[in-house]
Amino acid sequence: MLIGISLGPGDPDLMTFKAAAALKKCSKVFVPGEMAAELARPYCRPELMSFPMTEDAEELEKIWRKNAETVAGFAAANTAGFACIGDVNTFSTFSHLRRMVRQSHPEIDVETIPGVGVVPILASRFDAALDRSFQVSDGSPVDAIIRIKATRPRKLAEELRLQGFQDFILGTRLCTPEEEIVRGEMPEKSDYFSVLLARRR
Repeated sequence: MLIGISLGPGDPDLMTFKAAAALKKCSKVFVPGEMAAELARPYCRPELMSFPMTEDAEELEKIWRKNAETVAGFAAANTAGFACIGDVNTFSTFSHLRRMVRQSHPEIDVETIPGVGVVPILASRFDAALDRSFQVSDGSPVDAIIRIKATRPRKLAEELRLQGFQDFILGTRLCTPEEEIVRGEMPEKSDYFSVLLARRR
């Protein structure tokens, strides 16, 4: 098994209990840099991996594949962790690593532990209430839209299809005992605590 572990923004007090527990239980924890290693050290002995900063797409693919094979070697027989600053599912090195592992080793189970990401950090440190819609981008084309309070998911999906989005996932009361996740055909109505993810293919 491979666990993507979110370490939060850098303040040890903003790491979750679940992340700390995962660091302790993994037989090996890999990290992409010294900042992540410093946060992980109270709970494990992290192993640094090299991810050079380059815009060469071919070189990046080689680096990701090489590191993915190393991680998969441990994850195939044990519980391996990969710990990142911020949230492992948001603009993260782990996203590329997971893609490579799933391509080459589909038998390895992969799960992730969410963490405090850049948006809530920004809102807190800038004293900026984000109470209206906003866009987050790294400059790449917009591939996904997230709609919170998705109480009419079928209607939303129909509107988003007109904008070129084809794949939909609906989550209700995520990370609670009442959690429900629906993929594909959307129901007509949903709970107030629902979120819809729409992606282009």
